[in-house]
Amino acid sequence: MTSKITATEELRRIGEAFDDSILATSPEELREEFAAQGLDVEKVEAEMDAINASAKLAGAKMRLERARDAVKAAKIQPTVVSSAERESVRAKLHDMRAGKGGNASGLMMAARKGDGLSESDEEGAVDDMAQLAALEAQDPETDGE
Repeated sequence: MTSKITATEELRRIGEAFDDSILATSPEELREEFAAQGLDVEKVEAEMDAINASAKLAGAKMRLERARDAVKAAKIQPTVVSSAERESVRAKLHDMRAGKGGNASGLMMAARKGDGLSESDEEGAVDDMAQLAALEAQDPETDGE
């Protein structure tokens, strides 16, 4: 059983053949073809460079917009941290403040007006550290530092 090729399919094939022909053409052959058609080769090259630069810029803008959307989505979606994880982080925070943490050497906590951390400051630090630990555990690109 033979299937009849539709006009749309035939046009697609012709378009692909043109594309393949252009992509297989050497730069020298393209220059000769442009010159034979009376086109200014340098002008065509400049236009193609401008189109290429514009496409790269558009791609970069798209990637930036996707990254912004991902950040917004990450901010909206809270990181779930168990109470056990929070207590573990709280212990690390106390070790850091006391200068005992093995991984905490060189880390310092700023205090307001020379006083220690308030309860809300400590809760905020625990929340931030717990979320960071949870995010690092989720991200396969981090090395677990």
